[in-house]
Amino acid sequence: MSRRAAPHPHIGLGYRDRIDGWIAANLGRFEVLEITLDNCLFGAEASRAAVFDLVGKVPLTAHGIGLSIGTDAPLDLAYLDEVARLLDRLQAPAYSEHLAFTRIPGRDLGNLLPLPKTLNVAESVIAKVRTVQSRIAVPFLLENITYMFDWPDSALSDAEFLTLICRETGAGLLLDLENLYLNAANHGFDAYAFIDALPSGLVKEIHLAGGKTVSEPFLPRPLLVDTHSYPVPEEALALLDYMLARQSPATIVLERDERLEETEEIIADLDAIRARVAARFHAQPESTHVELSI
Repeated sequence: MSRRAAPHPHIGLGYRDRIDGWIAANLGRFEVLEITLDNCLFGAEASRAAVFDLVGKVPLTAHGIGLSIGTDAPLDLAYLDEVARLLDRLQAPAYSEHLAFTRIPGRDLGNLLPLPKTLNVAESVIAKVRTVQSRIAVPFLLENITYMFDWPDSALSDAEFLTLICRETGAGLLLDLENLYLNAANHGFDAYAFIDALPSGLVKEIHLAGGKTVSEPFLPRPLLVDTHSYPVPEEALALLDYMLARQSPATIVLERDERLEETEEIIADLDAIRARVAARFHAQPESTHVELSI
């Protein structure tokens, strides 16, 4: 595609087939759409066709949920080869996955679970990242996840663990600012110090979303939960301001998985993100499609 480059991060939405009609009717609102590869690989034929129909109409980037790079077992190379073919078909400029494990040998756990932040685990992940990089033709990015617990043998901070893996492999970071905000609040660390600890140029993409607060008698304090179902909180937008002064991501993607019928909330979130980016780049926020080169 021959497209002019936008002077700021490209702002868009995580594609969801339940609102495909609304997305198709509002393509001008999105500078980029993020495709969840596993839904495209294993979804219904009609859903797959709808995704492929977007190629050439709007830039697409690719996000995975099925790699389970933290599982203590070899990577599924056949799955990776399917991913590589799909990346090519989507013309995606990057492939991102979670720094997590979702299964153990013989069992799918159905959740993104954190890894012990140790040097030994980092070395295992580094080897697997290099395997991924050897089988795909685009940059590979790792995403920070939200977690309810940490492993007692973790010896590195979140930022140290991510930075070590990315530095040794050349992988980029998909920084989920909602996950960072939730983890900092739930586990008592400084989200701004986390951003300060990241090397310049490490953050390639951004995720933003909105969750909810859970209060139960058995909880010592209210727990913030990542649900991708409500507007982006002001605290996450403040982290976006801080991050944009220190990093230069190529894309900012709004994630929404529930309450998808609340399209006005989605539009308001996108406008809020655009306003923050515009303020940083001293430009007027735009809500129309911007052509770009990927």
